[in-house]
Amino acid sequence: MLIKELKVKQEIIKGLEDMGFERLTPIQTEVMDPIMDGKDVIGQAHTGTGKTAAFSIPVINNIDLDINKPQCLILCPTRELAVQVKKEIKKITAHMNIKSTAVYGGAPVVDQIKKIRRGSHIIVGTPGRTIDLIRRRVISFNNIKTVILDEADEMLKMGFREDIETILENANEDIQTLFFSATIPKEVRNLKNKYQKNPIFIKTVTDEVTSSTINQSYYIVKHSKKIEALERILNIYSPKLALVFCNTKRMVDEVADQMMEKGYNCDKIHGDIKQSTRLDVLNKFNNGIINILIATDVAARGLDIKNVEAVINYDVPEKEDYYVHRVGRTGRAGSKGYSFTLSSYRDLERIQNIERYTKKEIRKRNIPTAERVLDVKKEKLVNSVVDYINNEDLTEADGLLEMLNKAEVNMEDAVKALIKMNYDFKVAAYEEDINDSFRKKSHNAKGMGKGKRKQSNPENYDRYYIQVGRKDKARESDILGAVAGECKISASEVGKIDVYETFSFFNVVKSERKNILSKMKNVKIKGRKVSAELTRKRK
Repeated sequence: MLIKELKVKQEIIKGLEDMGFERLTPIQTEVMDPIMDGKDVIGQAHTGTGKTAAFSIPVINNIDLDINKPQCLILCPTRELAVQVKKEIKKITAHMNIKSTAVYGGAPVVDQIKKIRRGSHIIVGTPGRTIDLIRRRVISFNNIKTVILDEADEMLKMGFREDIETILENANEDIQTLFFSATIPKEVRNLKNKYQKNPIFIKTVTDEVTSSTINQSYYIVKHSKKIEALERILNIYSPKLALVFCNTKRMVDEVADQMMEKGYNCDKIHGDIKQSTRLDVLNKFNNGIINILIATDVAARGLDIKNVEAVINYDVPEKEDYYVHRVGRTGRAGSKGYSFTLSSYRDLERIQNIERYTKKEIRKRNIPTAERVLDVKKEKLVNSVVDYINNEDLTEADGLLEMLNKAEVNMEDAVKALIKMNYDFKVAAYEEDINDSFRKKSHNAKGMGKGKRKQSNPENYDRYYIQVGRKDKARESDILGAVAGECKISASEVGKIDVYETFSFFNVVKSERKNILSKMKNVKIKGRKVSAELTRKRK
């Protein structure tokens, strides 16, 4: 449906046109009439399909401007999303006298109270701060006609069920409830059964869990070489905006610090960074002031970050649905996107699980060589020079050219000197192939650990005992992955592995004895903490 065909107030259409809207997405088209008719709705659509506008447009159209009190309450899982939704509503209502307020923890509650009491038609908030304001009697349900759960599945995953129920139980019985979510798990269905009245279920998601417009790849690389791998990927693809995901706040700090030291235009967000700083970083990223954002899953959850060309999983996500949410940040609105995952050998089983979950193969690729990266940088330089010659006025350089001629400088040497002065062609800390040597074995994501490992010269190996076995569903590949991953050694240095019912043995070259005994302590294999013990040779 075209925007101009919408049966809403003209001021809304004007606001949407100012935002660059031309037509509605499927979810926006299908929920419009039911919401305006006051019906309860469950809307299921992928991230990036315009769910915020889908519920905002009809709700804004139904606001009574004669009542200067809250008439709609929107609940969001994170502070960042609450601020973002409020900004979107402000843009849509640019030509209307509708006021909205975002309420969330980490900001002075007094300021938020003042804004609501001055008059606010729409409240957008996180569950905790919203309950606080209800208890303070700042937010009243006397005039609230609609309650919306945005990213309902994420709120429930984050443990907000009790808060959500507390809020909904304070609402009037005849209130309109709208649940919007990328997935509809059992917890969302339970809320629907308890709080919605004959809801209309609108689903616009396809059977594809990840978009077909996303080119998905993974690389096997040792942890110590991941920064180098990240650099090479960024140099080859040169994404205008790239999101880099890490599993922990500590890893976000480490990666961000190293990339900043190397001169990359990047910044970071995670839960320990204060709210005002996080919002400032997000604004810089959305406006292209920085082009690489390094984040944890929780900090980036629910954010509508547009025009991301590449998602890079510095760590393989711990859960399959985290992977879906991460890569869903790119390839939006039919545009091409890329996702790259840096995997250690021990994480290959997670890659397999993700492939099963998404029903889509993730292509295994090799990290580009330093030589290849250098060639690409040179090609880009040549293209940019040609483009500059064709599109820019070069007369300002005439004076410099004349001075170089007077100095009897060879023009070819002058060009070489200027290039060397202005471009750094050092592209790698490691000139060698940084792809993990595991790839040279017959072990891969599809057939990891099949068949018995062999070793020559048994006298060159130590034998270790470990307290995990078939009873724990441990396989040879699990033990190989744990030993190689924890101790940062090649698969070729691990010899024979024997898996029994309740315990196992593995052999490693003698030169790694100190490393094995130091690193293989309280290591998790199949959910069980184990430590390796050096066995004594039989007499």
